[in-house]
Amino acid sequence: MIEGFWIVQFEGVQGGGGGVAVFIKDRVFGGDSGYTYEGSYELKDASVRAKVLVQNFIAGVPNILGITGNFELRVEGKLEGDVIKGTASPVQSPGVGIAVKLTKRANLS
Repeated sequence: MIEGFWIVQFEGVQGGGGGVAVFIKDRVFGGDSGYTYEGSYELKDASVRAKVLVQNFIAGVPNILGITGNFELRVEGKLEGDVIKGTASPVQSPGVGIAVKLTKRANLS
């Protein structure tokens, strides 16, 4: 089951980082030290797809994609047990991408 509290790790050419995410009822919410995440996801078999609005809440905090301000990410991955491994790329720049790994830490119920 995908619903739960997840640790997010990401790696790109400009470095890496991490945050947290909560998956609940086809929605995803989360954040890191300078950005919030809000979007929707779908799970088909073991394939996870999400579209996430990433919003900067502390001016001057860089992200590993080098994008200034808010942006949308398209995330695709494979769920294997309590781990999702995949990629994420900005909707406006699909050729730019990062590797993502999410590890489930807790169920919601």
